[in-house]
Amino acid sequence: MEVFKDLQLKDGCMFGYLNLPESVKVAAEFDLEEEDDPKPSDFAALISSATDWATGLSAGTFEVLKKQIARELTDAAYGGAGYQPSESDYTALEASLLAIRLCFYPDNGVVMIFEAKQEYPDMEIYCQLDESYQLEDISVEERD
Repeated sequence: MEVFKDLQLKDGCMFGYLNLPESVKVAAEFDLEEEDDPKPSDFAALISSATDWATGLSAGTFEVLKKQIARELTDAAYGGAGYQPSESDYTALEASLLAIRLCFYPDNGVVMIFEAKQEYPDMEIYCQLDESYQLEDISVEERD
């Protein structure tokens, strides 16, 4: 079964989409980073490792990841403000997190990009993950 659909080479990267657990359809981007004028066949190894990663991502792991992202962002937002976030603060953000894009890089680099339009309008949440779906880094940036 093909995990990534409608793969097309554009501007030196390969683009397509995949369905995450719970039928969440997200864009997929494959970037070889240092490859000049790549051909579709140059992406075979990267797409293969991305397929392994994507097929291993269970619905349970995806939910744990969203919970961890919501906790980190909420704690950072209220840190030093004298306000102790409530469980509803965490769950509100978790519920609004929507995965919109996955970016795959050589050496097992994966960035999952979320939006949370209510809490972070005009922003995207970048989450760098390792090969075992652990959150390595998180940042919030203005949407291009």
